[in-house]
Order: sequence, then structure tokens, then C-alpha cells
Amino acid sequence: MRVALAQTDMVWEDKKASIQKAEKMVSEAAKSKADIIIFPEMSFTGFSMNLEKIGEKRDCSETVSCMSTLSKKYNIAIGFGWASLPDKKGGKGKNIFSVTDREGKLIAEYEKIHPFTYGGESRVYEGGEKLVSFSFKGHNISLFVCYDLRFPEVFQAAAKKSDVMFVIAQWPETRSIHWQTLLRARAIETQSYIVGVNSFGVRDGLGYSGDSMAIDSIGNILGQLSGREGMLICDIDDRAWELRNKFAIGKDRRENLYYRLLEE
Repeated sequence: MRVALAQTDMVWEDKKASIQKAEKMVSEAAKSKADIIIFPEMSFTGFSMNLEKIGEKRDCSETVSCMSTLSKKYNIAIGFGWASLPDKKGGKGKNIFSVTDREGKLIAEYEKIHPFTYGGESRVYEGGEKLVSFSFKGHNISLFVCYDLRFPEVFQAAAKKSDVMFVIAQWPETRSIHWQTLLRARAIETQSYIVGVNSFGVRDGLGYSGDSMAIDSIGNILGQLSGREGMLICDIDDRAWELRNKFAIGKDRRENLYYRLLEE
């Protein structure tokens, strides 16, 4: 599976301008024969709490419609983030990671489980309750968003089904070492391929250095892009399951004991 990591400097809270920029990357990824291109969290607005401006209705999302059109136009799957409006009056929105296939069909949609309370996200967005995985090009893929990366338990749960994890983010440069370290840790712990896609640039007073990367199931960095807007192409093979069968860390996990220890 060939994956394109789109490290974009999106236009703050301007979907139209950001999607116009993104289309150039989609075209480039298709020419590079990528099977899928992945954009950062809240891909075409930046990490905004202004839900009235950037939020979209779940059943008629402009962003999903645009990505569906681009998938069909360029014959490539697209992973992207966006914000949905509350389902009911007085409710909170959802931070969503969606995937459309080559035919423009929506094949996966994940709601960020862990809103980033320190950054004010939990005031505006509520956390999802479910893990999401889908089959693509011979792989089972799970989806995560940014702050989820700090919670290894959900990655262990996902690894029961998936050999590849996509993590999209708006991870600030001041904590870049955390981003890079945690991505590799999740790959090593779960014996999975991890693809982390972050943004670049300065938005709403925060700087983003990118540091998007793909990591194999033993923690080797397959490719990394830092300090600029751009795209990284990485190929992912199917060796994760082979490694898990030979070096079966998962079989030594004592989950019933962990649950009991957490309750003490």
C-alpha cells in the first residue's frame, strides 16, 4: 500500500482556499501512484474552536462532498479531518476523521475519542465512543486523531484487528518531541505500522513544524518530513502480522489483571 502524507499549511478557517491548495497535493499523489493520501486534523480549517464558522451538518458535509469528488476525479482514496455541528441544540460538535475511496464512497468515519481539554477542545467538542477500522489494499486500518496518541490503551484495542494505524494531528512545535516519540512508541508497543500526519505553519498564534512520519512495526522510521509544507510518499508492506506471529507480545498481555489493578 502506497500512502501519501500531506503536510499542509492550511489557510486558517478558510475551507475553500485550503481545499484548492489540497487538490494540488491530491493530483501529485495520484501521479505518484499513491493508493491513499492523508491530510492533517481539521484538514481545511486548522484546529479551530469556532464551530459556528467551521462546523458542518453530519448528513450533508461540504468537506466530505468535496473530498468524494476529488477521490473520483483523481482515482485515489483520501483521508481528512473536519468538524461536525452538534446533533442537538445545546450539544457539542465532533472532531471527525473520514476516508473516501477511489470511487468517492465514504468508507470510514471516526470521532476523536479524546478531546484536548488543555487546549479548550472539550468545551466545544465531545469525545467519540467507538474505535473504527476498515479494510483497504490488504490491510486493516484504524483511525485516530492527535491527542488520542497519548492514550496507549486505545491503540492496543485497535491492534486486535488492525495492522496499520493512521493518526492525523494539529500537534504544535513546542511539543514536537512528544509527537515523534509517541508515534514510535505506539508502533513498537502494538507491532503495527503507524502513519502520523501533522500540519505545518503558524495559525492562531501556534507554530507547527510538521514532523509527519511513517513507522514500521518494529519502530523504524520509513520516512519523515519536517520544517516545511510538502508531501511524503511511503510504501507499507504486510510484515506486521508476520512479526506478531513470530514475536507474539500480544499473547503475553494480561488484560484481566490490568483491569483489576486499575480498579484497586
